[in-house]
Amino acid sequence: MQEYGPDIVGEVRFARQDGGYYVQLYDREGAPVGKTGLWRTEAKAKEAARRLAAKMSGE
Repeated sequence: MQEYGPDIVGEVRFARQDGGYYVQLYDREGAPVGKTGLWRTEAKAKEAARRLAAKMSGE
């Protein structure tokens, strides 16, 4: 798990059937709070997760 924002961590996952990456975001208690769309590269999925975590934390 990697930290993407204040109290928001995420895990990169590969969607084999769709051929891309997405990041599932969780709060500190482990409850899912969101996920990114599907991206072709892991780096783009991580960047999307950072943007989504910033929106969720109100920055």
